[in-house]
Amino acid sequence: MHLYSKKTVSQMLGAASLLGLSIAVGANEYSFQYAVEAGYETDDNTRMTPDNKLDISGARVSLPATLATRTERLTAELDGELVFSRFDEDAYDSDDQDLQGKVNYLLERGEIEGRAGYKRDTSRTGEFEDTGLVGLKANRRETATLGGSGDYLITTRNGVTGGLDYQSVDYDTILLNDYSFLRANGGWLHQLSERNRIRLEGYWSQFEDDSDPRFSADEAETLGAWLGFDSSLTEQVKGSISAGWASVETSFPDELGLDDEEYDTFLLRGDLTYSDERSQWKIRLSSEPAGSGAGNVVEEYRGSLDYQLKWTERSKIKAFVLMGRRESFRDEIDATRDYARLRLLVDYRFAESWYIAGSYQYSYQDQTQLLQSGSADSNAFYLSIAYQPTKNVWSR
Repeated sequence: MHLYSKKTVSQMLGAASLLGLSIAVGANEYSFQYAVEAGYETDDNTRMTPDNKLDISGARVSLPATLATRTERLTAELDGELVFSRFDEDAYDSDDQDLQGKVNYLLERGEIEGRAGYKRDTSRTGEFEDTGLVGLKANRRETATLGGSGDYLITTRNGVTGGLDYQSVDYDTILLNDYSFLRANGGWLHQLSERNRIRLEGYWSQFEDDSDPRFSADEAETLGAWLGFDSSLTEQVKGSISAGWASVETSFPDELGLDDEEYDTFLLRGDLTYSDERSQWKIRLSSEPAGSGAGNVVEEYRGSLDYQLKWTERSKIKAFVLMGRRESFRDEIDATRDYARLRLLVDYRFAESWYIAGSYQYSYQDQTQLLQSGSADSNAFYLSIAYQPTKNVWSR
């Protein structure tokens, strides 16, 4: 059973957005920006299957918009997007929606950040980083998220820190299992210097599979601790790393005849960012338990590189590389998956509010599981034109 319903999380998102805007009644600045983008897309293996590959092509129209506000202490942002896709294979047509809100508030001796979101997409676009199962059509996938983090110095150098993330995923297919996943960490922090600090935190997570107990209904709880280090090495380079150990206890209903089992796992979460006037890149590494639509908690290892370059005054280049591995903790569940993705994008502003963009995406996966095994890859291209007027900014 899910910890919260989709309706509840949607209400939380609306409440969080209204709270951020109400706090900012005396805001110094508001802004609103939108865009309209239309393009043509092709994918030579949209189902990501080793055999019986399906090549599709079609049109996509997206309407993103951002509403933001800022004061001396608070920044709040609400991002929304509508995406309409139509292909030569009607089974993969979809109308998707995405709404994400975030609020950041500076305290006298600390900082609080909150976020909430609701995304309604399909297995074709949203399942690659989990099971990789697309299916014979674009199965509906709904994801609600809620989270936050913060820290506060009680004395000059010592304080408390913590974070929480909740995710609820529902599928409109019997091939994948609805689930919820809650993760939290918190503990003590010590400020070594103006630029460096260390953290000692407890770590806890809970996975619940909301499916028929005769087939799966896995539940898992993780309990551990890690030591963290945060540093602003220079004005341009910042990094953070946390490492530790945890115990994962998994359980199934009596109907399945599986014993409860306990496993040890290594915890790792780190990132390194660099930015200057023309470029920005970010590296992320992690090793943590995660929820999965396969119906069980998995051990996930992943790393990514995100790079952006302002090539000229009119053009930008973006590159994204992702590599990951997901495997079950339990030996009797034979479900291991390796995946990788490379995305390259170039856009050019040919008029004041008009852009043209082209992107290429290569995807690869190699997996062993009941519904789909073997290796597969795909090549996808997207060419688009977009209208994005100047951001509307006003003060009060």
